[in-house]
Amino acid sequence: MSGNPIFRNYRGRIVYAGGWLVIALVQTVAVYVTASGLPFGYALADSVVFSFLLACIIIPLWYPVRFNQWEKISWQFKLTAHVLLGFIVVVGWITPGFVICYMIGYGNAEYRQFLSMSLWWKSLQGILFYVVSILVYYFYMHVEQLKEKAANEIHLNRLLKDVELNMLKSQINPHFLFNSMNSVNSLILRNPEQAQKMLIALSDYLRYAVMASNSVYSCVADEMENIARYLSIEKLRFGDKLIYETDIDPHTLTAEIPAMLLQPLFENAIKHGVYESLETVRIIAKVSKDSQYLSVMLCNDFDEDSVSKKKGSGTGLQNIRKQLRLLYGTSATIQTKSENRTFIVILKIPYVEQPH
Repeated sequence: MSGNPIFRNYRGRIVYAGGWLVIALVQTVAVYVTASGLPFGYALADSVVFSFLLACIIIPLWYPVRFNQWEKISWQFKLTAHVLLGFIVVVGWITPGFVICYMIGYGNAEYRQFLSMSLWWKSLQGILFYVVSILVYYFYMHVEQLKEKAANEIHLNRLLKDVELNMLKSQINPHFLFNSMNSVNSLILRNPEQAQKMLIALSDYLRYAVMASNSVYSCVADEMENIARYLSIEKLRFGDKLIYETDIDPHTLTAEIPAMLLQPLFENAIKHGVYESLETVRIIAKVSKDSQYLSVMLCNDFDEDSVSKKKGSGTGLQNIRKQLRLLYGTSATIQTKSENRTFIVILKIPYVEQPH
């Protein structure tokens, strides 16, 4: 915003020059009509000289408006400074204009008389143009500051949104890591092959989680593949107690979905289903396209008595709701319900094909 708005672009320069051309022509007619009997050439020269000088003087007025830190001084000082600046501008405009026009009309006594008599209303004209120019510059600067503030707020909101999304995505359950490492430790001696499989799956899972933290969206295929890694690790711990089934519409595999969004849902299914139950727990994931929405339904068995005694904090679902609000506003929904010892989560987000 430091550059003069008149020279900001080619259009601004054309408009400014055209505006002063119109002013010069209007003044020419006014001078010619007012000073009856004055030759048209002198009226034209008078208007062109004074208009040209005033147009040139107004241009640098932008810089004291732009670069002086007016917000740090009192209004009395501002007023005094502008009055003094206005006096300098008017004198600096009238003096050279009068000298040039006097030399042009040196051989015409009638024009010289008109020139002397017109100084008072030319001074008023100069004051008027000075005040208007200063006000226009202040208005322009205020508008630019509002635009800059709005742009900064938008940029800041995007940064805060990205930070919040990254924080929400990065909340990998530490208990899962601790339990996995303990399981690996216990498997190393009695079943090295299983321990190796678990480490490979855990490594792939964490690698995907790190990569997902750098992007907002992923595709259904990648998300479900990483969920399968997560559940394969848990299955190595729980064995036949955990059964995982999927019913995924092949047409949805390339659909866009927030990265790591589904992870907390499966963590809850393990925590409140497998952990709390003494029987086999079945986890079923269904992904389909419902009208203009991508629908994800997760079902898991649970022990009603165990869950009623030990309820979770609901942090996982809260995080998902926050992510959905940040990314989709009110266009996405998540619902939970319990039916016949089965906990069901239904997630719906706008269906978007991920760009290749």
